[in-house]
Formats: sequence, structure tokens, C-alpha cells
Amino acid sequence: MEQRGLLDHEFMEEDEGHELTSGPRSKKDTILSSVLGKRFDWFIKNNQSYTPTQQGGNFFDRLVYNKEEEEEKEEEGKGLSSNYNDFDTIDWTRDAMIDRYQREKISKLENKGFNLIIKTYFRIQGWIYILLIAAAVGVLAAIIDIGVEWFWGLRFGYCAKHFWITPKLCCKETPLDECEDWQSWSDIFHVNNTAGSFVINQALYVVTAILYAGLAALFVKSFARYAAGSGIPEVKTILGGFVIKSFNSTQTLIVKIVGLILSVSSGLNLGKEGPMVHIATCCGEIFSRFFSKYANNEAKKREILSAAAAAGVSVAFGAPIGGVLFSLEEVSYYFPHKTLWRSFFCTTAAALVLQFMNPFQTGKLVIFQVKFQTNWHAFELPAFLLLGVLGGLMGAFFIKTNIRLYSLRKSTKWKRFPIQEAMVLAGITALISYLNVYTIGDSGELIGLLFNECAVSGDDPAAKELCNAESAMSNIINLFLACVIKLLLTIFTIGLKIPSGLYIPSLAIGACLGRAVGISMQEIQRIHPEWVLFNACKYSETCVSPGVYAMIGAVSVLGGVTRMTISLVVIMFEITGEAQFILPIMLSVMISKWVGDAFGADSIYDELIQLNEFPFLDNKTERSLKAKVSDILKRGELAVVELQGNTVRSLREFMENNKYTGYPVVTTKQDAQIVGYIARSDLRRALEKAKKNASYTENTRCYFSSDIPLAESSPFIDLCPYMNTSPIQITLSTPLNIVYDMFKKVGLRHVLVAHHSKLVGIVTKKDILQYIAITYHNKVRTFISSENKENEM
Repeated sequence: MEQRGLLDHEFMEEDEGHELTSGPRSKKDTILSSVLGKRFDWFIKNNQSYTPTQQGGNFFDRLVYNKEEEEEKEEEGKGLSSNYNDFDTIDWTRDAMIDRYQREKISKLENKGFNLIIKTYFRIQGWIYILLIAAAVGVLAAIIDIGVEWFWGLRFGYCAKHFWITPKLCCKETPLDECEDWQSWSDIFHVNNTAGSFVINQALYVVTAILYAGLAALFVKSFARYAAGSGIPEVKTILGGFVIKSFNSTQTLIVKIVGLILSVSSGLNLGKEGPMVHIATCCGEIFSRFFSKYANNEAKKREILSAAAAAGVSVAFGAPIGGVLFSLEEVSYYFPHKTLWRSFFCTTAAALVLQFMNPFQTGKLVIFQVKFQTNWHAFELPAFLLLGVLGGLMGAFFIKTNIRLYSLRKSTKWKRFPIQEAMVLAGITALISYLNVYTIGDSGELIGLLFNECAVSGDDPAAKELCNAESAMSNIINLFLACVIKLLLTIFTIGLKIPSGLYIPSLAIGACLGRAVGISMQEIQRIHPEWVLFNACKYSETCVSPGVYAMIGAVSVLGGVTRMTISLVVIMFEITGEAQFILPIMLSVMISKWVGDAFGADSIYDELIQLNEFPFLDNKTERSLKAKVSDILKRGELAVVELQGNTVRSLREFMENNKYTGYPVVTTKQDAQIVGYIARSDLRRALEKAKKNASYTENTRCYFSSDIPLAESSPFIDLCPYMNTSPIQITLSTPLNIVYDMFKKVGLRHVLVAHHSKLVGIVTKKDILQYIAITYHNKVRTFISSENKENEM
């Protein structure tokens, strides 16, 4: 009788005229003998009907086909795929196996003709992919910079010469209040008296802020809820192996760009640097569709997304090296040497594109270029360390209050009114900011002003006030006041349902604090130059530079909020261009982290990951878990698939009743000897694929092994190639520390638990995270899924 597997696509050629009972054996018979052993000779002896004319599609041909597949692949699993559902956790080992199969298949092609082109493209497509991301990120960064500057200028007036020109291009060499081409709102409405001009200008300043913030929140709520926030917690979770399908979509990218321009222009205490990381990963996800090597392998795609995240920081700060270190230190889960090199290439290319676009019309990537006329002195170290302590305290305070406020938003009716909340806070921010010379302007420009010495500060009103030696005390008070105002407003702002980042606000808060401390130190040295403490200043005209304190205060606060270390120091070096202050910056960052860790080791991003119920297992955190697998294993009946006795109908009903991501395959439910593991997506795909065969019925038998009964004569489905035949197994007595390290370092999604070779349970990543939450935080965690995703925002 003729028998064929419904998933076969090719069969071996017949050896015409071959006699099985005599003469030398063909290659086919040799393989059959090696597979069946003595069963082959027994079958020949007792089945005279086995003749060459019937070999074309019989059961043995199926075995030959599978045997040759195994010789080519060297192991089973050729049917595995990297398809995951929304809110699934990827299996790094499985995706690595898929990548290895693909590489082996390509390597077997001959090095000539079209095959050579295929092999070459396979090798270089990663670099093409990276180059496209870099170009897109650089162009989008320039568009955002220009858009923010134009919309921000519109809050004060417009350029009468060409209304589409930004304020800096309209008045290159003169301040806005002295520029003839710039028309303020009071000029437009022909209000000439001082009181009337103040009212009109402030009213439009507030109204435009409310309008921008309202539109940004409206776009996010209506079109892409994942465009809210910086996106860094989600990016970190995705790079850790979690799947959030809509997060990096084209629609999210568009809303993120438009919303970011509007939210930054509204004057709210937020920045565009964090969201640039999200925008870069969106570009990475979109371009992956053109490269099957990455589109069909989630683990490989994450290598490129790590490089994309680095490019986002590169164009946000003009810091290519800092971007690479940021990706390595802060967001990446798996960062091999190849990814390091590709990240460096991506950040460099993106920075070159941005510099070519030249959105700031400076021809430089450095955004806070500073020039100090003096070096730091030993007597300043205590002040630098004090700023590190204050930065750590402010960072811890920011995290605790912001997370509590974030939780309040999620658990009350407050979350129903995101647009109204953004508009109200934008109005309050505009009203308060307009009254303080250090808060009315753009935060980025304020940081640049505070970093610089008075000799190079320019003609800005805030610069004139800051450099007025006669008003040192009022400057100290105003700077401390601006620091407190910005801190409180930022706590309320970060968490609004609009695109927002916290890097620039944190730097601005720290810069205000540091400049105030620097002016205080400068005044003490000026009043008491005879003190022994200031002996080093006797032969120096400028001894204390307040701008240095502003720079150190800025990194201290940002380090306290994000707990970044090495990457933060390098970013600060790149954005200022000053290398002589690396040592005090390093000391202040270390002190800031130590102080912040004393109140909680998690950064603001780690706290948000837990608050958003993402199943993220940080591979940089070390924990001591004093338990065994038996202590956390859930008891109960397992959803397992038996090796034989399955039909298409029974498997479909089984999947409908057991909606897990995969199922262990065992000999029988009674013996429970582990045979393998099959993912739900692979099982569904195999059954759908078999439907294309004309012999398919709901009663078609399905086998998870090549050892199919000899008496089988009807069509069947061979599911063995779709199964992982060597799943990782542990025992009940395995220490949980070992299992924890396996999940962290190997990137597992689950492990099978066996007792005396018998399946007794499954341990998943979420089980480990749940145990950590109960042990270390004394709380039970819930994790986001397709069922509860609507409650996330």
C-alpha cells in the first residue's frame, strides 16, 4: 500500500531494477538497514510485496527522507519557527537553533553563480540593515530638532521675514527682543505699553503650551498609546526577550515624532532624548521586514535593536561612544561582541547623518560646548562629593514620589482624563515658569548657560542676570527655587500620557543646584581669600568656576535617577568636550549611585518595568535564592501531549482547552517519560500546513516520532521536525540559584522538571520572578498578558 506523510514535499528517486533479496544493497537499503536494524531483514523476509515498483511513496521512503534530513541538519527541529504572540516571552535557545539551521543551509550552497550572490547577501544584510537604521534615525532627529525649535518659537511670536523660519535662523546675530525681523505677540496685536505687552505675551505663552500638550495627549490616546513616556522601560523589556507587537509599529513611530515635537515645545519639564531611543527601535523594527534573517528570528532582531537604541542616544546627545555604552549598560540583555561593533558603526553613521543635516546651524555635534579657563582644585572635592550626595538623595526622592504618583494614576479615575491632565499641568507649568528667569526658557539652553562661564554666556537675559556679580545672593536663591520648581514639576510631568523623557529635566535640575553651590563657593572664596583653604587661588585670576559645579550637579542628579555610571560619564564628556573634569564627574556619579542605592537599588526604569507588569529578568542583578525547585513547583495536572494516538481533531481540541505557549511531549500520561517539547505556534502551523494536502482529514493521525508503526498504511502527519527533542531538564532537588542563572545567562523561557526521568512539572521565567517578588519585596506580582493589556495604560 502507498503511504505518505502529509508534510513531505519530495521523495527519493527509485533504484529501478534493484533486487532486495540478493546482490549488493543500494544506498537506500543501507540507510533503511541502519535505521531499522534487524527489523529491516525481518520485513524483507515476511513481506514479499516490497518490490521496486512500489517504492515511490511507501513508508520506507518516508524514513529515508527523514534520515537524509537529519544528515543535513545534524539534528531534528527543522520545522521550528520564531513566531510569537503578543506578550509572549521569546526562547533564546530555540531562536539560536533556528539561526544555526539557516546558516548551515546557506553554507551548503556552492560558491558560484546566483548562489554566491545569495551567500554574500546573507553575510552583509546585517550591515545594510544597520545603515538604513542609522540614516533614518539621523534624519528623524534633525526633523524633531527643527520642529521643536519652530513650535517653541511660535510661543513668543514669529519671523516676519519668513514665518516658517526658526527663531535662531531669523535672528542669527541679535537677541529676539532686538531683532527687527522677529515679531512678538504684543507687536502683532499692536500693544505697546509694558503692562499690556506682558499680559499678551504671557497669555499666548500659556495658551500655546496648553494647546501643544492637549494635542500631544490627544494623538497618543487616539492613535498610539505606546507612544507615551520615554519608552525606555519597554525597550529594555523587549530587548530582554518580551514581545510587544504594537510598541514599535509605524503608527506608533509617527505619533511619537509628532507628539514629541508638541510636548517638548509646550515647555513641560521633559526632554526628547529618552524618546529618541524608542524612535530608533521603531526604525529597527520597521526595516526588519525587509530582511528575512531578522524578520523571522526575534533573538537576531534584538541584536540589531540594541544597536538602534545606541543610535538613539547618539543623535539625542551627539555622543556616539556614550550611545554604545548606554545600550550595553542600561537597556541591552544580550550584547555579544558582534553587536558591540555594529552598535559602534550605527552610532557613528547616525551622528554623521545628523551633522550633515546640521539642524542647529553650528556644524557641531556638541550640544553644550563649554570652555573653562581654570582647572579644578583639591579644596573643591568636598563640594563635588556633596553634590553627589544631594544628587543621589534627589534621585531617590524623585523615584519614590514619581512611582507613587504613577501608581495613583493607574488605580484611580485619574487615568480616564489624560488629555485634561496634560493641559492643566502645561498651563500651571507655563504660568510658574514665566515668572522666573531660569525657568521661562528652553531647558536645553538653560543647561548650556549654566555650564558655561560668564565670559562666554552671551547676551541672553538669563545670562546677564546670572553673571551680575552684585546679585550673587539673589541668583543663589533663584537657582535653588528653580531647582525645587523643576523637580516638583518633573515629578508630575513624567508619567503623563504624552511622549516625554527625563534626561534633560534631570540635567537641568542638577545644573541649577550645582550652579547655586558653585556661586556660593565662589562668593566664599572672594570674601575670604586669605583662608588657607584657598592658597591655590593666590596666583590664579579665576579660581572657582560655577559652571563646573553645574556640570557635576547635573550628572549627579541624572545618575541618581537612572543609576547610570560609565555611560553617563562618557556622555557628559562628549556633550561638553571637557576632559579635564572627568575625575570629579566620576567621583560624583559613584557617590550619587551609592547614596541612591541605599534607598533602593532599582532605577526609575526598573521601577516602571515592575509597575507595568512586564516579566523582565535583569541579567545584571545577582540574587541569592535559598530554595529548591520543589519549593516553587506548582502541583496539579500537566497539559501534555502523548507520543502517539493523536489525530488532527484531538490536537485542535487539546490546544483549545489548554492555551499555553507550548506543551511537553511524553510517551504516555502514565509513564510521563519526556520525549520533547513543541511550541503551540509550531503545532498550529504544522496542522495548517497539512490542510493543503488533498488527503487531509480531521481524523488524520499525527505522530511525534519517526518510529511509526509498520502496519500504518493511511496518510499521517509527522510532527517530529516541529518538536524540540532535547528540551532542558532539571530535577526537583536542583537549587533555585542554578535555575535562576540558567534563565539569566541562557535566556530560557521554561525548563522541564523531571523526577526519576518522569515529567512532574514546568518552571517558567514568571515563576522565578514571582518567587523573587515574594522573597525580596513581600508582594505577589501580576504580569501583563493579552487578557489584561487594556489595563496597562
